[in-house]
Amino acid sequence: MEYTLALIIHVLGAIIFLGFVFSDVVVFPILKKKLGEQEHQKIMQIIISRGIKIFPPTVVLLILSGGFMFSKYINNEAGVFNSNLQIVLMIKVALVILIALAIIYSLVCKFTRFEQHQFIHKYGHTIILVLGFLVVILGKVMFIV
Repeated sequence: MEYTLALIIHVLGAIIFLGFVFSDVVVFPILKKKLGEQEHQKIMQIIISRGIKIFPPTVVLLILSGGFMFSKYINNEAGVFNSNLQIVLMIKVALVILIALAIIYSLVCKFTRFEQHQFIHKYGHTIILVLGFLVVILGKVMFIV
């Protein structure tokens, strides 16, 4: 029962996380073209003010629920690389770590005087979106390999 609850929390968190990133990569640039810079900035301020309240707890719940589910398949008894499921799961975890590092890098740049690299600033959310979709796909593939 605990695993099912963690799975539901994890899936809902992934939907919120990837939905936000998808909106930022696909939807908001269209708004900017159609409405202009000033209207786009107003809309983004509204969205960001809500996102700041929702996004951090969502990421924390994603990490906690994912860690709980991870411990079912990777542990002292099950081992680490003893099955195809475990190998795919470890690849999935590596991609998640890349996403987490990108988030941490972005936060460090935001709250310090450290200037974000131009490539990361321009393509960071696109990279996170692609990695996130790969994580979701691997989450399904690992049960059929």
